[in-house]
Amino acid sequence: MKRHSRRKAAPPLLVTVLLAAALLCAIPPLSAQTRTEEEIDTGRFGAEEPEEAPVPPAAEKGLDTDWLYLGLRTGPSLRFYTPSDDTPYTGNDTLAVSLDIALQANFQVLSFLSLQTEMIFTWDNASLWAYQKRENNEDDRYTQDYTSYSFQFPFIVKFDFYPDGFRLSPFAGVYGLVPLGNLEASVSLGNDKESLSYKVSPSMGFLGGLGGAMKFGPGMIIADLRYAADLGDFEARGTKIFRRGMASLTVGYELGFFTKEKGGRP
Repeated sequence: MKRHSRRKAAPPLLVTVLLAAALLCAIPPLSAQTRTEEEIDTGRFGAEEPEEAPVPPAAEKGLDTDWLYLGLRTGPSLRFYTPSDDTPYTGNDTLAVSLDIALQANFQVLSFLSLQTEMIFTWDNASLWAYQKRENNEDDRYTQDYTSYSFQFPFIVKFDFYPDGFRLSPFAGVYGLVPLGNLEASVSLGNDKESLSYKVSPSMGFLGGLGGAMKFGPGMIIADLRYAADLGDFEARGTKIFRRGMASLTVGYELGFFTKEKGGRP
């Protein structure tokens, strides 16, 4: 009698491996479906958080965070006067010291460029002299002292740099000078004295210098070193009197307004 051979049953271990492989193929990867508690709470569901743009060092120091800066400065101004050719004066005794009081508005157009306009109150004290021959051939000193008050209106272009927590700004510009009242003069010849008053004409000039700023409290401490000079001679009643140069050092404080987006530069 012929015997039929029996098929052997698949080993239990092999069956287990095959079933596990089938389940892995049927179920999507856990990484695509798993949600962390934080993702469920926030509703982000695995979305990556955008990286914040780096804040420029100047913005971290509060030196370049606003569009507009308003400030007040004051300090000494040295005045240099040279007699005009239209006058009989041959010299001057003046290295006059004045006091400048300035209101300023600085517009931060770009991170490295700003435009500044100012209103500066100041005064002039010029003293010019000459020697005049008398009939006895003696020389009498002829002196005329001038006092004038004025507003100066500069328009300035500044280039801004930010080294080590400071703002340094070389600048150049022009200004208009508007007199306040008349030019008062005191004339002395020997023992004779006379007081005169002249109507003063507005004038124009140019300037250049270096500004600085340092963060302090809600605003900035500012400093300004500049030289300015009239484009023409100082005139009174149509007569040219002197040419004027001015060197000043002023310090003050400024506050920023209209904060830029993201606290940085445009």
